[in-house]
Amino acid sequence: MDVARKVKEARIRNGLSQIELANRTGIDQTVISGIECGKRNPSVKILQRLADGMNADIRIEFVSKGDNIL
Repeated sequence: MDVARKVKEARIRNGLSQIELANRTGIDQTVISGIECGKRNPSVKILQRLADGMNADIRIEFVSKGDNIL
């Protein structure tokens, strides 16, 4: 769900509607909506296309549940 929230927050921060982001990325608006609602799990490739459409970088992290960082 964190990915869905982050995609939506980035889109809104960039002042884009789902349709505008779809036009920039070539990703169907219904796919973007599904990602933002948490109904679709985007691939890294799709996340990169979304990031490019918002002039952003993506960062994937693995964070330990304890004190140790992986």
